[in-house]
Formats: sequence, structure tokens, C-alpha cells
Amino acid sequence: MAMTAAQINAFKTASGNIDISVLYLVSVGLLLCVLFLWAAWAAVDVCHGWANIKVRDAALARFVIRSVALLIVCIWMFAS
Repeated sequence: MAMTAAQINAFKTASGNIDISVLYLVSVGLLLCVLFLWAAWAAVDVCHGWANIKVRDAALARFVIRSVALLIVCIWMFAS
């Protein structure tokens, strides 16, 4: 649903004259940055556990599949 001219004007006034598209790009960029940092941290943690034989191969595969699926879905929903 598109915003009316009055809504856009009210948003710009309240946000300090920031355009909506800039705010959208910043918020999506922040979301993707946090997700990729989480995935990298979790991958390092899982790999250390796998190297020390504390994490099984099946758990490693499930983690990879779930992480990739989460990243793809978030990119598809928010960054397309």
C-alpha cells in the first residue's frame, strides 16, 4: 500500500527530512549484516565443535542447511 502525500510529508518532518527509501536500505542492510555476522559466528563455533568431535556430521549438515535457508529467505523477502 503506497503512502499518501500527507503521510510522506509527515514522515519526512518527523524523521528529520530523511527519505523513506534511505531508511529502508539502512534497516535492510543492518538486518543482513547482523544475519551474516551471526551465521559466521555460528559456523566458526560449529566447526570448532566438529573438529573436537563434539558435533556430529548430521548436526553440521542441518546447521548449514538451516543457515543458508535463513539467509536466502531473508534476502528474498527483504532485499529484493
